[in-house]
Amino acid sequence: MSTTSFIPPRRRLAEFLVGVAALLTALVLSAVLVGCSSSDGGDGADVTGSSGERVFAEAEDGAFPVTIGHAYGETTIEKPAERLVVVGWAGADLAVQLGTVPVAQGPAGGEGDSAEFHPWFREAVEELGAPLPATEPSLERGEVDTEFVATQEPDLILAISSGITAEEYQRLSDIAPTVAFPDEPWGTSAEDHLTMVGQALGRPSEAEAVTRDLDDHFAETVEAHPELSGVSFFYGFLPDDGQVVIFSEADPRVKTLEKLGMVPSPDLDPLAREADGVSSFNVAVERLISTDADTYVTTTSQEEWDAALATDRSFAAWGPVGSGNATVISDSDVGLALATSTPLSLAWAVDDIAGAVSDSLD
Repeated sequence: MSTTSFIPPRRRLAEFLVGVAALLTALVLSAVLVGCSSSDGGDGADVTGSSGERVFAEAEDGAFPVTIGHAYGETTIEKPAERLVVVGWAGADLAVQLGTVPVAQGPAGGEGDSAEFHPWFREAVEELGAPLPATEPSLERGEVDTEFVATQEPDLILAISSGITAEEYQRLSDIAPTVAFPDEPWGTSAEDHLTMVGQALGRPSEAEAVTRDLDDHFAETVEAHPELSGVSFFYGFLPDDGQVVIFSEADPRVKTLEKLGMVPSPDLDPLAREADGVSSFNVAVERLISTDADTYVTTTSQEEWDAALATDRSFAAWGPVGSGNATVISDSDVGLALATSTPLSLAWAVDDIAGAVSDSLD
């Protein structure tokens, strides 16, 4: 294994957020010195780390006004958002990494302390000295509660990775400028999502920098784990009634593992085509066991994994499972970080993900 020094992801994340907080605090101090009030509605940042006031980032020069096209038309944003509401998946992560903490979003849906907020999100907001957003289940999935959204008095609504309907879009647009998904519901790529959030918040260059930083982080992780290079894999769930959900190369979890130097099983693409799957599809266990891979990656508890092997003997005997090389990510927060696959979540969890795969190959 390489002896190259590796900055742990939580430390890298903290260093980035401390820098953002320092920048925003300096902007506020500058505003005070020139006699400006944060209620003036200018392009500055409103932040006081100790008192827990709202945090929103200063726009880059020339960033506004900006017009963003999406599936339901175009939305023009005239100035930086001070009260952002996020609808759908992962947008809040991106906003916080760009320096703006939403006033409302959907709950994380994890376990225990992660039921409302993912740990990486909570840590990032705390680093910025802001209050945590209000949460409303309909902002994550389902019919959006527009009455709740209106009570938050947003000046911008981002639903870039969501499934909002045209009717919901119109109701949201009556409340505040709203940016929907670019093409298909729930079909926004991670790259497009970050780009569009960066444009909407007036931070397009910073969004590009986030991508570069994440690429550098992955390069360091790959160097620290050369044993992962060329390892073939499937990513999926536990078998259920003779069927297994498998994820294709279109899924961000698979893309993340590829960034670690791993390669999808050569049998993955034929399976996806047979099932006419997009990002995920069902495969019969009896069909799956005719395929091959070095490891099978899944996120579940060890108890559930053991129970699945005891229940489905065919799955238990399948190559990467029967050989003992399956990668079981039992930490639910790490599993959610992989599923979310935002720069914020991956910076928090990528070392644990790489370590889990490495351990499974021993």
